[in-house]
Amino acid sequence: MTSTIPEPQDETIRGQTLNPTEWLQANSRALTIGAAVVLVAGAGYWFYIRSAQMKEANAEKALTTARQSIQSGNAALAASDLQKIQTRFSGTTSATEAAILLAQVDYDQGKYAEGVDALKKAMGGAGRLTSDMHSLIGDGLSNQGKVDEAVAEYGKAADAADLPSQKSLMLAKQARILGAAGKTAEAAKIWQQLLDDPKAELMAAEARIRLGEMNVKPAGK
Repeated sequence: MTSTIPEPQDETIRGQTLNPTEWLQANSRALTIGAAVVLVAGAGYWFYIRSAQMKEANAEKALTTARQSIQSGNAALAASDLQKIQTRFSGTTSATEAAILLAQVDYDQGKYAEGVDALKKAMGGAGRLTSDMHSLIGDGLSNQGKVDEAVAEYGKAADAADLPSQKSLMLAKQARILGAAGKTAEAAKIWQQLLDDPKAELMAAEARIRLGEMNVKPAGK
């Protein structure tokens, strides 16, 4: 059975016109219920915001503890703390940062596949860290010799970059790994793009050097 909030009665009841006081008395129940609904909705919204704030604050504290473990050189404890943050505080910025730190801990130990997995699992809540996470995934794939997959991740990092300088750094990563893999034509295309782009001046010097190296012909040929 569905309950409904009674609608306020019309100002005219049985042909009689009510003054404001009489109208309020006649509709007091409807007004009281309406006010209660608004109050409950407001309280629910406040509770939701407050809970989210507390969750983020607790996640930040846990992340600080994990960072201390990293600084002390206790990689095993740091990894355990970071994994707990991801599980307990999923959806928070600190959980995403924990994924990044966990990947770096794994990379330092040569566990590139594990680091990549940790980052991919946290990608859904990456937010403003999306570009950084794609870049780190690319680094992990690169260290596994997965050139094409790494190039794709660096491309995603470039697309998600907020600043032109950040985008140029990601494109440079693409060009470097392509060049190292012998894919000179593809690498040269990216270096030329960076050289021609006034917004990529940060990478212009390296682009010029890389293109010069590619254009040098072996002696006697």
